[in-house]
Amino acid sequence: MTKFPEIRSWTVNGSSTIIKDRWIDLRADDCTTPAGIKISPYYVLRYPDWSHSVCIDDAGRICVVSQYRHGAGRVMMELPGGVVDAGEDPLAAAKRELLEETGIRAHDWRACGSFSPNPATHTNRFHVFACRLMSVEASQPDASEDIRHQFLSPDELIQAIDTGEFGQLLHIGALWRALGRI
Repeated sequence: MTKFPEIRSWTVNGSSTIIKDRWIDLRADDCTTPAGIKISPYYVLRYPDWSHSVCIDDAGRICVVSQYRHGAGRVMMELPGGVVDAGEDPLAAAKRELLEETGIRAHDWRACGSFSPNPATHTNRFHVFACRLMSVEASQPDASEDIRHQFLSPDELIQAIDTGEFGQLLHIGALWRALGRI
């Protein structure tokens, strides 16, 4: 691998919270680059970590959930998962979210990586786990969630990606990471 020359970090001269509520935590930093260039404000979004699972059934199909996504203005397919609660382990969060959203209990859990969703502006990590279906119970989504789940064959999932029905890029990357590990 080619080694790059050392890259130095920016100096943060000050920071202030612009807005912080249950949906967003935005701060503005006053920064100076190593070359002495001032960048202010530089906006940073502070989010909790996210944890998602790629759950495979005995037929080799992958569990996906469908729900309305307001930013996109439409219903989209994605992987089961969500926010890692304060003090919660990412694997515990993936198990909790899978059970809440789909009613699925799984086994053979494998960590597939922890990634930065957008290192330019986001502070959080995106954790990916692969697992195998064990049983299905009643789902218990949050009161604000209207979620359906189904299992898609790899070909059906590729078609859903091609049509944009499964269009969350972080989840497409998570699939790529997980499918070779279970």
